[in-house]
Amino acid sequence: MALTILSFSIYIAVVVIIGIISSRKETEEDFMIANRKVSGVQVAATMSAGFFDGATLSIYLAYIYLYGMSATWLFIGLAIGFILLRKYYALIIKRKADEAQAYTMPEYFFKIFGKRNGLMFSFLLVFQYFLLMIVNFIIAGKVLSLIFPLPYYVSVAIGGGVILTYLLLAGFKAVIKTDFFQLMIMFIMSLTVAIFLFGRTTIPMSEFNPIALGFGNLIGFLLLGSIGILVAPDLWQRIFATKDEANLKRGLGYSAIILPLLAIIISIVGLATKQFFPNIAPEDALITGFSRLLPFGLKEFGMVLLYAVALSSSDTITFMISSIFTRDLKNYTKRYSEESMKKLTRFFMLFFVAVTVIVAIFYQNIIALGLSMGSLSLALFPAILGSFYWKLNERAVFWSLFLSFVSVIVIFVADKVNPQNAAISLPVAMIALIVLQKVFNRNNQILRS
Repeated sequence: MALTILSFSIYIAVVVIIGIISSRKETEEDFMIANRKVSGVQVAATMSAGFFDGATLSIYLAYIYLYGMSATWLFIGLAIGFILLRKYYALIIKRKADEAQAYTMPEYFFKIFGKRNGLMFSFLLVFQYFLLMIVNFIIAGKVLSLIFPLPYYVSVAIGGGVILTYLLLAGFKAVIKTDFFQLMIMFIMSLTVAIFLFGRTTIPMSEFNPIALGFGNLIGFLLLGSIGILVAPDLWQRIFATKDEANLKRGLGYSAIILPLLAIIISIVGLATKQFFPNIAPEDALITGFSRLLPFGLKEFGMVLLYAVALSSSDTITFMISSIFTRDLKNYTKRYSEESMKKLTRFFMLFFVAVTVIVAIFYQNIIALGLSMGSLSLALFPAILGSFYWKLNERAVFWSLFLSFVSVIVIFVADKVNPQNAAISLPVAMIALIVLQKVFNRNNQILRS
């Protein structure tokens, strides 16, 4: 227990110190967007950390447990997404955001698609990342309850308190700096645990079948991964915050290498867990592997590192959603136009974390939550991609987003969420956008004539 307390105390001390140091001489631009000066390895670290968090790891290892190494198609999809974003779209996004002085993705699209669609983007993104935040808090709560003899609900609340400690101090600037620290933790955790387990586990060759996942789920994972990159609002905020185009391209390129490498290493935990514990629930594979397969010393160290990873994107999500609320209030109302962005964002961070903690205590289906979140990201793709090439009709964009959102809700309520079904929001959004674009444009031509 003494070793566990020491490891946990070091982690808490480091993130709090990062928050304190980052808050010194901090301006509003520092708090909201790190003064748009993020450079060097920080770019790659913050981009990678956001896609290797507790939610992604838990869902990924659940599918590794079920289907073996074929689940790595999820991270192959993420790598493809980073490459495509780097080659075709990142520089466009960066230039337009700098020109418009945008702080959030909805604010960016408010200037392109108008007020109604800006609000729709805000709604979908807040809803989407609220689901992801719940998953991260569930994982963090379960891990902390294993580290210390604490009730689950207390552990979830502590997770919220940890990230608020440094976020309230330094905002997005703290997010960027803690991401670098957390990425180092991920490498240490993944490599150490993988090396230990690899020599003590016999893994059948059948676990390396690349298509064991099934063709439908395979395509679903590729779509969720590759398209998810382009429509990730936290990644867009990191693009907005990057110092220049050279640093941006370098960061995206490094991330395309880092994520698949980490995924292959951590897969050993899932495969080993399956051999030793063949009858557990797949969604428990991550926590079971770390809590029951590692020896004294490594187990305590690994569990604290796992806790840090579980919270690794929770700070980003908390800040991102809170900043969306802040910018929407300032863009859409006169009452708050002169209000301090730091003050508003701090209020929304407190409110959002409190709500998330409450939900995470009472609902814990992490696979359904995580895949629903991915499905919502696909719903945004047609409108976002189309904005780079065509002038889209604002009403067509709105109804495309709305109908695809309804499709996600139907799947979730019917309890039919899996990688294959989660991809249905993409064709719904795409067909609706194409058809309604033609209908509304034709109606406009008729009215003008």
